[in-house]
Amino acid sequence: MAIDIDKFVHDQLSLWPAVAAKYRALKSAQTRQMPIGGLLSTLQSNPGRMPVIDHGCPLCEENYLDHQHFLPFEGRKGRRYRVLVNRAPIFPNHLVITRDIHVPQTIWHRYPDMLDLAVQFPDYVIFYNSPYSGTTVPGHAHFQACPKGYMPLERAAERLLHAVAQNGGAVPEAVSSSISYVASVRDAQLFHYKQFTRGVFLLRAETSKSMAKMFYRLLDCCDLVEGEAEPRFNALTFFSEGEYRAVVTCRALHRPHHYYAEGEDHFALSPGAADMAGFFVIPEVDDYDRLTREKLTEILREISLSEKQEERLLWRLVRTQPRIEVGIMSAPEITFEIISDGAGPQKVSYREGKIDYNGALYDELVFEAPTISTLFAEPSFILYGVTIGVDFHWERRQDQQFAGTLKFIVDEGKVVAVNTIGVEDYLLSVISSEMKATASLEFLKAHAVISRSWVMAQIAHRNAPKDVSEPFRFDNIAALVTWLDTNRPMEAGIPSGEIIRWFDHDDHRRFDVCADDHCQRYQGLTLAAGEKVRAAIDETWGQVLRYEGELVDARFYKCCGGRTERFSTAWADKDYPYLTVHDDPYCDTHDREVLGQVLNDYDLETEDFHDWTVRYPRKELAALITLKSGVDIGELLALEPLERGGSGRICKLRIVGSKTTLTVGKELLIRRFLSESHLYSSWFDVEMTADEVVLHGHGWGHGVGLCQIGAAVMASQGKTYTDILSFYYPGTTLE
Repeated sequence: MAIDIDKFVHDQLSLWPAVAAKYRALKSAQTRQMPIGGLLSTLQSNPGRMPVIDHGCPLCEENYLDHQHFLPFEGRKGRRYRVLVNRAPIFPNHLVITRDIHVPQTIWHRYPDMLDLAVQFPDYVIFYNSPYSGTTVPGHAHFQACPKGYMPLERAAERLLHAVAQNGGAVPEAVSSSISYVASVRDAQLFHYKQFTRGVFLLRAETSKSMAKMFYRLLDCCDLVEGEAEPRFNALTFFSEGEYRAVVTCRALHRPHHYYAEGEDHFALSPGAADMAGFFVIPEVDDYDRLTREKLTEILREISLSEKQEERLLWRLVRTQPRIEVGIMSAPEITFEIISDGAGPQKVSYREGKIDYNGALYDELVFEAPTISTLFAEPSFILYGVTIGVDFHWERRQDQQFAGTLKFIVDEGKVVAVNTIGVEDYLLSVISSEMKATASLEFLKAHAVISRSWVMAQIAHRNAPKDVSEPFRFDNIAALVTWLDTNRPMEAGIPSGEIIRWFDHDDHRRFDVCADDHCQRYQGLTLAAGEKVRAAIDETWGQVLRYEGELVDARFYKCCGGRTERFSTAWADKDYPYLTVHDDPYCDTHDREVLGQVLNDYDLETEDFHDWTVRYPRKELAALITLKSGVDIGELLALEPLERGGSGRICKLRIVGSKTTLTVGKELLIRRFLSESHLYSSWFDVEMTADEVVLHGHGWGHGVGLCQIGAAVMASQGKTYTDILSFYYPGTTLE
């Protein structure tokens, strides 16, 4: 049912004399035109526009003024809005469309509502100010609307997009000086407007779904200021000639310095969507008389994107990235929520070798992302009860949000949740999860390169042809020991078992990498990436390490303890020339600022990870080994290093008990057997007394590749990311 806005406004103003007077004043308001950047802009003297907040939020029903009424509007997924007459108008029939509840101003999830409003009000332009882009009520979600034709940039967009539509979607030569094509998403197109100010984009689409995808892709590529929920921008949306159209102006500042200045330098101009569309509202009479073309151009230039920021945004919009599948969690039953559908938490479960979803069985279940991806895009889904830090001292369960696509598959009698996302977007979360997002830029850039190199190597490995004659593998330690005890000879009457296990890419067959420490920590949107991490990704985009043309299997860890290790000590029985054993003078530090770039707060409680000592009562350690191995070793008689790597890390350890003898490897399994969680490293010497076992060790982690603390120290000393990479991966090239 069509809404008669004219009648609503007329009826409202007939009951509301104070606001009716402001609308009458608009008819005689002073205006003048001023060319700015090729756009003939309008200046309006509007002293009545000065916001007056009487008490509380003016958009909440309990604070409505006498005689204030509303029209209801139903948005998507049960979101309800109220259409109000704007009590501080700029335009005739100036409307405010506000949520019926007090929720913060944000466009996430709500842009489809904005599109529906444009269809519902075809003679109107719907416009939006992000929280730090001219809005006066950032605490309450709302749009505004006014009749078409008042804002110069809206009129220009209508003319240009009409020309594009008439030309089959291509930019006609006649308007190529004004706009240029940037990108497409299905039937949606994005154009760069090259006049007026920087950071202006025009959008068109046949369907609301494609329009929303294109819109969110644009926002996704904008800079996000630390601590703010969305980029700084203003948007106009309207429906014309059977298609959705929009103008989005990306900006750098909320207000110019003139707004806060005193004396002659003060101008009470706080530009919102109308101003950024060439309709400048001047609330102080003196300012209207004083504003010159030069001064207004200066103000506009200050709050708009810089040339460098605009170039970066355009580059982000056209760049590409490979896709990666990340295994997030595995369980007999998984609770999840698709954020955009409003259905709330749902469940999938394993049944009869398939996925049970709402009573139907599926081999695979896919929920496509509402955007074409990325980490700053609208969150796609939530996974409830994700376990992070499996078997480590920080192990815990979290509810995590993710961008990208959600896929459910079946593997080993469980349902597996897999997130498909761009590699670079994946790295935004990895870098923020593996270290502090506030770490030094050169350290972050070095880590971005090695994390990218490693994951691209994993993708290449998964896609490579497989040897069908692979040997039988045991993933269950107790089962492996049982098998070995059965099939190996007795030594001096004591059953002997050898447990040699490394944890590597062959552990995942149905996806590229997992989300936990086994591969690289990936927590989706749970940890905010921040602009420094994003800069590290941008400045190293696509860069990987290669050795003689092959992708480098780049590994990393917390602290080497003064000496790095070769690959075969911790991983497969092979070595790489670039993963060498060499002294590292950098990681022996107690600088808490540097350590804080790598370690979480709970890890900073101790600093004895370069050189450390662990003590166990012998009976306690024997019981722990029995628990971890699943084999009763009896009394602990000896711990005998059988094989060490170049750094001194043990890769094969004999555990002699009164009932059995176990030979354990490689280094991670040794660390697991000798700790309730993980021993810092396997580089230790053993001291045994009648009642106690003392381990004197060095380093934290396997020691192969980049030492995170060492790299952070190098960066603090002025070393570049290329210096860091050359030190830890000698002989490699950056491509």
